[in-house]
Amino acid sequence: MMRHLFFLFSAVVVATGAARAQNNVGAQIGTEQDIIRRGEARETEQRIPFRLTDPELGEIDIVSRAPRPKMFTFSTDQNLLYTTNAFLLPNNEQDTFFWNGRVNASFVPYATVNFTPRLTFDQNFFRYDEFSTLDFDSSTLTLDLKYDFNRADTWFANLSYTGALLYSPDEDTGEIYRYGLLNGSISHVRQLPGLPVTGVGTLGASWRHGDPGEFDRATIYLNAVLFYSPINMLQVIAFLRPDLQFYLCDPNDSSRTDFNLSGGVGVVWTPKEYISLGVTTTFTSNWSSSDPNDYDVFVPSVVLSGRVAF
Repeated sequence: MMRHLFFLFSAVVVATGAARAQNNVGAQIGTEQDIIRRGEARETEQRIPFRLTDPELGEIDIVSRAPRPKMFTFSTDQNLLYTTNAFLLPNNEQDTFFWNGRVNASFVPYATVNFTPRLTFDQNFFRYDEFSTLDFDSSTLTLDLKYDFNRADTWFANLSYTGALLYSPDEDTGEIYRYGLLNGSISHVRQLPGLPVTGVGTLGASWRHGDPGEFDRATIYLNAVLFYSPINMLQVIAFLRPDLQFYLCDPNDSSRTDFNLSGGVGVVWTPKEYISLGVTTTFTSNWSSSDPNDYDVFVPSVVLSGRVAF
């Protein structure tokens, strides 16, 4: 079940990442949420109990054994989204539909009971209905190290580093931005007593450095997510994410600090183990110490996700 929870959470958060990708001046902001989610949305495998039979001692229940993670995972998300503020402006907001296609491949070279390294390649495509100047693609490569603090996998930490390249589909424009992102987080998973509800909390920090350096920033964030399963194939998801961003090299304001608050809900149907269809809504408000950079954006979306692992 937990494997499904984190897979579905990634489908919700991609809407948040896409919402922040709508900026023709700084499209490099675009995939930060997508990158961070790979540090948070790792599969949490349940421990599998099993029993041994001894002719002299009888049946012996072993506490648990940890299943080996899948070595290869391939996935894709196809997202149709609508945004109320395509250019992330405080005034004169313009709305539009856009599409985000994502393909992903990850590799786990080895793993122990508590430690799982994972190498992931991710390719994203963003296409806007009315504002083609916002179109961009991104290619990322991430090394993520996950450490479990207990055998139940309810407390774990992630440390990851991502190299990213953002570029325009227009060959005359070419590369837009390249950067590296160092991210660290600690997460806790808790099943609410007596309820089919699971809560996930993540506290983390990240540092992004790139070329051009005017978009470098350090971020402290908190994620709170609730998963409710009224029936086996249906998940209702709600999440809240506050984060504080410190701009390190902003040429217009060297002390610029932004506070972002994102929240959303989603309903995801999983008819098959590796296929999901979801409807999500996300609202983000940004408050900046550097005027006039405040903005609000509302992004509903339809998400079709699939993957295979072996």
